[in-house]
Amino acid sequence: MAAVVLMSLLSLAVVACLGTVFWLVSPEAAIVVAGAQHRWSPLTIGLVSAGGQSVALVGLFFFGAELRRHWRWFDRKCARARTDTWLGTARASAGVVVAASVLGIPPVSVTAALLPGVAPRPLRLLPLMLVLRLARFTAMAWAAAVCGWHLPWK
Repeated sequence: MAAVVLMSLLSLAVVACLGTVFWLVSPEAAIVVAGAQHRWSPLTIGLVSAGGQSVALVGLFFFGAELRRHWRWFDRKCARARTDTWLGTARASAGVVVAASVLGIPPVSVTAALLPGVAPRPLRLLPLMLVLRLARFTAMAWAAAVCGWHLPWK
């Protein structure tokens, strides 16, 4: 039984990690399903999901420029986010990080990739991004558990 629980939590972390870059894999949908199943506490779901996504965000933070050179589709997303938001300005970088982390606009993966090039002290903003993602994921799992969503296969 412990192996099943560990594999379920590990799969949630992997979905959160992969879904950060590949938008067809949705960490938010996985969190809502996990919260609706009532197997774990919302805090556990939030910690596991934020942990998985933090691996991807830290990788994007340090290697985002390299990925932009190799993946043209990701470079286009980053360029669009930089022109559509205030991410290109040093003054507004903290506000953009908060909006991306809490609301997902602009995408948090794009924000993490662009942050080292536009923020005056980007390493100070990375922990803020990770903590706000933890709060977002925990709140989503709590809402799914409280709203009483019952899955048909449960």
